[in-house]
Amino acid sequence: MMGKSTDLVQFGLAPEDEIEQIIALAKQRGFNRAAVITPEGENYTRLRATFQARWEQHGGSVVARSVFGPEEDFSAVVKNLLAIDASEERARRLRATLPRNNIEFIPQRRSDIDFIFLIANPRQGRQLVPTLAFYYAQDLPLLALPSIYDGDPSASTRDLDGLVFGDAPWMVRPSELRSVADDNFTPAFGSSQRLRAMGVDSFYLAMQISQLRNNPQRSLRGVTGELSLTDDGKIIRKLVMLRFENGVPEPIPGS
Repeated sequence: MMGKSTDLVQFGLAPEDEIEQIIALAKQRGFNRAAVITPEGENYTRLRATFQARWEQHGGSVVARSVFGPEEDFSAVVKNLLAIDASEERARRLRATLPRNNIEFIPQRRSDIDFIFLIANPRQGRQLVPTLAFYYAQDLPLLALPSIYDGDPSASTRDLDGLVFGDAPWMVRPSELRSVADDNFTPAFGSSQRLRAMGVDSFYLAMQISQLRNNPQRSLRGVTGELSLTDDGKIIRKLVMLRFENGVPEPIPGS
C-alpha cells in the first residue's frame, strides 16, 4: 500500500514472521533445545539461520541440523539428525570386540532434543514424520511452517498427525467469501490460495488502515490472520495455531 512516503505500510506473507510465532509457542511450552530439518537451497539456508538467530535470542539452542535435497533418502536425513548412525557405529564396534555375535541391539537416538522445527511441503512432510517415528522420535514435538499444509482435500495427511503449525484462517476455517472464491476462480492450493487471502486482506486494510494508525492497540480480524500495525508501519499477522488430528488440522485451544 502506497501513499506519501511517511504513509508506507508493509504487508506480506513473510516466513520470518511465521518463524517468530513458532518460537513463541516453543518457549511457551518450555522448550530449549531444538533440532532443525530444512530443504537445501539459498532461501531455506536463510530461514534456517533466521530461526537459529531468533531462537538463541530467546535463550534457546540448536543442537542438531539436517538438510535434505529434492530426491533425498529421508532415512539418512533423520538418522543423521538423531545421531542414529553414531549409535549403530558403537554397536558395530562392540560386536567386533566381544566374542559373542548374537547380541541384541536397539539403536538409541540422541536425548538432548526438546522439539524439532521442520520446513517442508506436504509431500516431504508425509515422508519425514513417519520416518522420525520409525527412528524412535515419535515422542518429540514437531513444529512446522504453513508450507506443510496446502489445503488439498484429496491428499492424505494422517501421516502428519501430532504435528503443530500456524496458518491463515482462510486455509482452515470455512467462510462464505472463501466458498465464493473457490467457485469462481481456478482451483488453488498452498501458496496460491494464501496469496488470494492476502489480496482480500489488502482490500480490508486499505479501508481500515487509518483506524489501525489511530489506535495502536486495535487489530483487524483478517483472513491471513489477526492483523495489527507496528510503529514503523509493518503489518503483523497472528496465525491460527493448529495440530493435525486424524489427518485434519484442528485449532489449538488458547493459541
